[in-house]
Amino acid sequence: MLPFFLYFVSGLVTGFHVYTLFALAVYGVPINPLEFVSLLGSLCLLIAAYVSLFKPHAAAKLALIAALAMWSFYGPAIAKAVRSRLGHHSLASISSGERSLSAPIRPYKVLSWPR
Repeated sequence: MLPFFLYFVSGLVTGFHVYTLFALAVYGVPINPLEFVSLLGSLCLLIAAYVSLFKPHAAAKLALIAALAMWSFYGPAIAKAVRSRLGHHSLASISSGERSLSAPIRPYKVLSWPR
């Protein structure tokens, strides 16, 4: 019974989270294609919760596949959050001129007039 509750609760919570990200598209927020994969993973986790009542071994395999599908969205999001907190930005974001609030601001070089 424990796998049923774990799969069911995690499928509901992650599915609700991704659904709220889809709801933000109404306000013009772009949709990440990995959100569809994560939502499919949440749905598979709910299916695994139902299957776990009858065939626990098959449900465990389905839950593993569902968790990997969900991590295709959550893994890069966590990596980006950690990278932005530590101030390590990729070269692409530096060269495109993006500046975050955590990036250090370099002081201007003071020029002296020649005598």
